Amino acid sequence: MTDIHELEIGAPGPFLPPWENAAKNAKLIDSLGYASMAFPDHFAGFVPESIWTPDITPLALLQQSPHTYFELSSIMSACAAITENVKLISAVTEPLRRHPILLAQTFLTLDHISQGRTILGIGAGEIENVTPYGLNYSGQVGKLREALEIIRLVWSTHEPFDYDGKFWTLNKAVMSLRPAILDKPPPIWIAAHGPKMLRIAAEYGDGWIPTHLLPKEYGIRLRVIQNHRKKLDKTNDFTPALWNWCILDDDMSECLRMANTPIARAFALLYPSSEWKKKGFEHPFGDNFYSLRDYIPMNYDRETVLNALGQVPREILQEFYIMGDKEAIIKRMEEYTRKGLEHAILWNATGMFDLEKTRTSYRIMKEVLQYVRG
Repeated sequence: MTDIHELEIGAPGPFLPPWENAAKNAKLIDSLGYASMAFPDHFAGFVPESIWTPDITPLALLQQSPHTYFELSSIMSACAAITENVKLISAVTEPLRRHPILLAQTFLTLDHISQGRTILGIGAGEIENVTPYGLNYSGQVGKLREALEIIRLVWSTHEPFDYDGKFWTLNKAVMSLRPAILDKPPPIWIAAHGPKMLRIAAEYGDGWIPTHLLPKEYGIRLRVIQNHRKKLDKTNDFTPALWNWCILDDDMSECLRMANTPIARAFALLYPSSEWKKKGFEHPFGDNFYSLRDYIPMNYDRETVLNALGQVPREILQEFYIMGDKEAIIKRMEEYTRKGLEHAILWNATGMFDLEKTRTSYRIMKEVLQYVRG
């Protein structure tokens, strides 16, 4: 069990243009004492462009498209160069768009630029960033396992090596860049939810970075990882982390109002159908819907999406988002730390749902950070 005052709190890293704003935000996150900045690796966003209109969200007046992201390694390197203390995490990349050797080289390069502050967050990928671009999403878990084997191997040797896998075949491959700190390559945190992925996290990971798990379920899956690690005789340091979205306000009724906006409901559609079933609801996209595997927002027309938004119940919104004031957020973080959480990345999404609440929400987040660090 982690003491609440030992919990590290991170924030999303800036990923939107213009660069001048991104640079300002990166420096601010560093100066406020956040433990990390976590950067998404996306071509496409989670919101269908069919509903990216001013009547659904005022953000459409500020940003032309929901599918706007800086390239991961470029923005991470730029932010590493202008910060001093904060860790930089990919949250998360995958080996479907980036070859394992390229990932190994990229994150060692980031390791040098950041002077040892980079963490490779990696998972099996999201279909929305793969299939529309002519890439093959099938076998994604097996591809991740092989990629991790290759990355670990290339980080351990200067010598050319061979690798004969199902998905990659290497013949006298070599990449001799070494870590910034001798024999200390970047930690690898693995985004895992299902049984196969939890085992991979135990076998290859220095940390675990899931998303949208309630405290009880978080504890259950962490124990699965820990049991695997024990059987595998893994003794390396291991960081249980979590990425969650927050809606912050001193008035809970205001949080619920913001959660009920169309754009907040659109994000809640990412919650798997299995979690809807536990609450007695059917997911609008089907009984077996799992967003990482099934959701390509560009395939959904406006009528279909609006109909789905109308079916998102309050109970799902209350699970998908962490909501409330300073005390409520601290209480929820204490529930997680009792289950073993050590590093929480909290995305303050409040301003996406009500621009006028942006300043208040960041004041609350700052208070939470100060309490935890205090």
